[in-house]
Amino acid sequence: MSTQVKVTIGGKEFTLRGDDEQKLVRAAKEVDDQIRALQSGMMDQSTQMQAIVAALNLAEQKISAEETLEKESLLLSSELENMATFLREQLKK
Repeated sequence: MSTQVKVTIGGKEFTLRGDDEQKLVRAAKEVDDQIRALQSGMMDQSTQMQAIVAALNLAEQKISAEETLEKESLLLSSELENMATFLREQLKK
């Protein structure tokens, strides 16, 4: 069921709709944190430019997290395969 939640991003209030209120609030906070950090350093830039940079920063964080997850998944898979091989060898004895 879709729910509405009011959030503040960059000093402006927005009403968002979605299935998970907590997720909406967390996402809005992440965007707000990015916008606020940029506002102090990019005061001469438009709100639109700040929003684009914030979106790029968040996309970069997402890509980095995905890359880390992929590396960790491969490592875990390799370690599990090594353990399975070890156990098979031990069972043959």
